[in-house]
Amino acid sequence: MNNDNGSPLLYFGFLVLSSLAAMTPVSAQTYAGDENQFDCTIEPRTLALVGSYDEGIIEEVRVKRGDVVKRGQVLAVLDSSMEALTVELARLQAGQDVEIRSGEARLGFQKLERERAETLAKRDILSHKVLDEARVQETIAGLELESASIRRQVANAELALAEARLERRTIRSSIDGIVTEVSKVPGEYIHEQVQLLTLAQIFELNVEVFLPIARYGEIKLQQVAIVEPVAPISGRYRAVVEVVDKVFDAASGTFGVRLRLDNPEGKLPAGIRCTVRFEQPENVMESALHE
Repeated sequence: MNNDNGSPLLYFGFLVLSSLAAMTPVSAQTYAGDENQFDCTIEPRTLALVGSYDEGIIEEVRVKRGDVVKRGQVLAVLDSSMEALTVELARLQAGQDVEIRSGEARLGFQKLERERAETLAKRDILSHKVLDEARVQETIAGLELESASIRRQVANAELALAEARLERRTIRSSIDGIVTEVSKVPGEYIHEQVQLLTLAQIFELNVEVFLPIARYGEIKLQQVAIVEPVAPISGRYRAVVEVVDKVFDAASGTFGVRLRLDNPEGKLPAGIRCTVRFEQPENVMESALHE
């Protein structure tokens, strides 16, 4: 899919969206005969709209829709021939130590000259002016060596900067997840405001539910609930409350609750409807989960 819509990305690269922000609260729906069961939706833990820190031509896209990716994995590479040459030049400059060795040799020579001058001055064979000049020359040689050392440090810093710029041409994943959309192909131009691809974190999921305001205060953080996806997805899953909104939606008379549902193998899909039943801890049976 090639769809350059120019959507702005936050901070040159990765934008993590909360699925709750995309939902519009509706009146909470309970099921007849069960006042603790409500409609809910299962959403990705996070969505990452992946862009590029730098602008340039895409040289390679290494993933496709549906691929599972790990944090730090290379997703795409921009053309970086100029940056690679800059790194090589900086490496050559940082690796040369001619100035350092020359400065050390000069300092050693001037130190010997100063020592000879001091010996001769003590015997009144050499004037104090010549001795002072030898001491000054040794000081100058020391300063020149120090200056050469600083230039070496600057060269090393420039090498590190060039390597960092080269690394920015490689686009890596910020999360463990799956690729849900690839928006660009090799040969296309990209910049910091263009989306390259979308990643979804599904190894942990968000369960979003809206409850009537009358139930506020009953739902506690870390409370366990049982989530049942709608058909054709089957099973019952344990989820844990991690957010209870403190701002109500007056129009619908509801407040939001988010639960975390572990999905380590990624078998449970995201973006589906479900029901959630809030239970007291003693009523949650391990044997009833993941059926």
